[in-house]
Amino acid sequence: MNKFAVLGSTALVSLVLSACGGSESGNETPPSTDPVSGTFIDAAVEGLFYKAAPSGLSGYTNAEGTFEVKPDDVVSFYLGGENGMFIGNSSYRSVVSPFEVTADTGSAMNLARILQSLDDASTGSIVIPEDIAKPAADSNTLIALKQVKLNNLDSADALLEEVSASEWVSEQEAAAHLSESLDGIERGDSDVIDAFSKGSGEYLRLSEVVMTGQYGNNSTVFQNVHMDRTIPDEAFKNASFGISSEVLHLAEDSLVLKAGSSDQRYSSQWAKEFIACELNGGEFTVNNNTPECFNADSNTYSAEDFAIEPGFQLVVKDPSQVNHDDEAIDYAEVANFGGLFACMNEQNCSQANLSTLGESEFEDDGELKQQTFSTSYDTATGIYTDQTIEVTLDGSGNQLRKSTSTSYSYLVNPNVDNGERYIDFSGTWLAETNIAGCSLTGQVNYQFGESEIHVVGKELHTQQGGECTLEDMDETVSYAELANMAFWWFGVNEGQQTKATLAQLNSSVRWCDDDEIVEGQLCQNPKIEQWTYVAAGKNWDQGVLTSSAFVQGQKSFITTFRKTN
Repeated sequence: MNKFAVLGSTALVSLVLSACGGSESGNETPPSTDPVSGTFIDAAVEGLFYKAAPSGLSGYTNAEGTFEVKPDDVVSFYLGGENGMFIGNSSYRSVVSPFEVTADTGSAMNLARILQSLDDASTGSIVIPEDIAKPAADSNTLIALKQVKLNNLDSADALLEEVSASEWVSEQEAAAHLSESLDGIERGDSDVIDAFSKGSGEYLRLSEVVMTGQYGNNSTVFQNVHMDRTIPDEAFKNASFGISSEVLHLAEDSLVLKAGSSDQRYSSQWAKEFIACELNGGEFTVNNNTPECFNADSNTYSAEDFAIEPGFQLVVKDPSQVNHDDEAIDYAEVANFGGLFACMNEQNCSQANLSTLGESEFEDDGELKQQTFSTSYDTATGIYTDQTIEVTLDGSGNQLRKSTSTSYSYLVNPNVDNGERYIDFSGTWLAETNIAGCSLTGQVNYQFGESEIHVVGKELHTQQGGECTLEDMDETVSYAELANMAFWWFGVNEGQQTKATLAQLNSSVRWCDDDEIVEGQLCQNPKIEQWTYVAAGKNWDQGVLTSSAFVQGQKSFITTFRKTN
């Protein structure tokens, strides 16, 4: 089985046209300073508040779902006015759907379910009721809206009561309606992006994050944990712990998978066996579907030392599967994967044909793979996004595996910044924290400097009995201290202390919340935190970073970070 074929077929791809080594399309026109119109579609949505930067234009979407901004703006969308429910940011595009302003398919579906529950979407448009679109200050409706975080629909329970509904529109109904609304709509321009055509000579980085896994028909759906900061430092070697990353060269005669690439992973029990073997100084391998550890220096650690709470599984890359030589693949072969790879071969990639909803089915080594995907291309960031749900069936039609994944690809210069693109945290980010059932919102400013971070504001806490309170916070911490916590990417990117990659900001981490971490002692109080990030703006840093902290397997504290200067 060609490992690139598997990676390519599940890719959620982000393509970056930027000054860090990628060429720009030869069909671009000088930027205009005149206002331009965009449309928010889940059916046309009337009554969403929008605010654009740097132009400062703002208002509410009209009966056609239209908003007016400047071409270089980043647009923020809200339900319930500027102080209501924050939906997300998007670089300007002619058509915005829930997929462009949220980080994952689940959040997009939750937004669609809420919007479609506010009005009968079968009429061809959604009109947000006046008391929801423009709630009174300090009203229960506004308080309920402010609590909603789209990656956790439980946070919208209070809003459900306010709209006098017994339940939200089902996910299946919302997905069908959204698909019907977007069917046949060109979600962007048709200008050909020459840099993504075969033979362009460009280099493309493709990263994939598999978010969930399920084995068999009715088994548990596991949330994947891609990084483990509870393990001793000597095992924390790979900044792409459970994240695959490849560099592709769009050469004249073939697509070249560059040396150093790998998309092979271990998960669940095998991941724990791998970590224990590494720490014991051994060589890990799998023979006849059985994990084995050879030439270990000790038996200090066992797999169960790295057990994780129910509902989660560790995921690690298999370093033995990294390709040591370039691998050339015919363009006609990769075109069969569809999406980016199809238009790459046809030399007709554009925003319009890279922004789609669809399904595909193909055979791979006797297994049938069925995929449902949403793809989106952002001309401002250069990122093409494909969110994929994949089901693998055996010859009898029984489900073997099911997974959700997010992949990112973007043009890079292989000789600059380690062949990567980074989001720079330098500056001030506002962090707003909510807990389901709590009417308070924590607001803390993170001021990222050259070597340390100053954190100041009102931090949200819970007390015994479930009461929530706000407490003053004014602390200074180093990047090294943050790197040992949920912000695992600080310190792992060589020469890029204040920066993170797109894939790193869309990962889950287990970290140690012990009051004192003792070298060589296993963590006594591990925590799991899930991160998502939607890039926006020319430098990718005008997006929204969301952190979800899990308590006993359930999302608890949910925090959104937005750069303010």
